Amino acid sequence: MRLSKNSWLLTRPIAHRGLWGNDIIENSLTAYQKAVDFNYPIEIDLYMSSDGVLYSFHDKNLKRMTNDDRNICDISSSEIDKLRLLISDQKIPSFMEVLNLVNGKVPLLIELKDQPNGKLLVEKTLSILKDYKGEFAIQSFNPLYIKIVKDKMPNAIRGILATCDKEDLKEKKPLTRFIVKNMALNFLIKPDFISYYYKGYPLKNRKTKNKGLLAWTITDSETYNKVKPFINNIIFENFIPEK
Repeated sequence: MRLSKNSWLLTRPIAHRGLWGNDIIENSLTAYQKAVDFNYPIEIDLYMSSDGVLYSFHDKNLKRMTNDDRNICDISSSEIDKLRLLISDQKIPSFMEVLNLVNGKVPLLIELKDQPNGKLLVEKTLSILKDYKGEFAIQSFNPLYIKIVKDKMPNAIRGILATCDKEDLKEKKPLTRFIVKNMALNFLIKPDFISYYYKGYPLKNRKTKNKGLLAWTITDSETYNKVKPFINNIIFENFIPEK
């Protein structure tokens, strides 16, 4: 395993979409700043606008967070910049804004989201990260994205996201469901870590040998304690885990 047992990825709980709750909105610069203030690594998600700007945003569709019923990858950066999160003064942060704020103070776990121009999304992400001085790891549900990472930035820590949750898998084609659930292309991408839906643990040994194991998304101490024997680390929200 390329990951040291003392790696941040395996030892420091990771704040899902920043450290948010109450008046602090997920995926906002305020949530990221709070995670920095409390010294938690941050999990972020990346989409690309129609004109090629990368944004930190979780949902494919903008409706839940902005009341704009369009997909984020279908509209321009100028349109995205006008939107506000949950009737606040908080905008959707660009990837560069996140990197400038974090500036290496805490590590980043970066998820590359599926979208039509996925190859360009990956290539732009890597182009930006080659000059970034902070620690980071890259993950995706799409193993073909991680294959690009492996080929173009082989020293980057890379991981595969996977799930057994029927709700997450229901809109995917049968072959894609099989690949996502069973991490069937791990032989091709050689991930350093697996980031699996917490209800899927424990995983079969042949899938986890020499790989770091993360569980997402843990929302309370009781669940954390149940899954802890089977994993190295968690991605969390809605509670503060022991470091």
